[in-house]
Amino acid sequence: MDRRTYLTTSTLAAITIGFPKASFTTGAANPLKVVVSGAHPDDPETGCGGLIALLTDAGHEVVIAYLTRGEAGIEGVGQEEAATIRTAEAREACNLLGGKPHFLGQVDGSTYINQDAYTQVWQFLMDHKPDLILTHWPMDSHRDHRICSMLTYDAWLRMEARPALYYYEVMTGIQSHNFQPT
Repeated sequence: MDRRTYLTTSTLAAITIGFPKASFTTGAANPLKVVVSGAHPDDPETGCGGLIALLTDAGHEVVIAYLTRGEAGIEGVGQEEAATIRTAEAREACNLLGGKPHFLGQVDGSTYINQDAYTQVWQFLMDHKPDLILTHWPMDSHRDHRICSMLTYDAWLRMEARPALYYYEVMTGIQSHNFQPT
């Protein structure tokens, strides 16, 4: 079993154990509210798209919060055009996976952490009242991924009733683990 399969299987097992009242069958009696936060369009989809599809197919509500619109994500294309393209791609991916997109308004490559950003993410989570939160692995070598993870983690810490919090990877090797053998 490869690492990605193991992580997906383990996450599903942990969620099932952590939420015994929830059903992963269609028409779940007690549907979960799930928030997936990602730094860029394509991060939640590549990191846990299979889980998102399983959850929505089973009747659970999934909101995908994108920190940015992917402005720096297409080489040779201006930021506004790239943002338009990647936003449309994210909306289409959400449509295919059954999630609802939400864009938090930071700019790809220029993400930041400050009190306003913390408050924005916390308020977003409070408004959605999730049972489960998924976000980037915090040790990722990509700055935007780490910032998204830390904003989400800090908001989670501030929540009075803390939902389950799980991390996902979007890449393997050096970027995810920030480890290079010498």
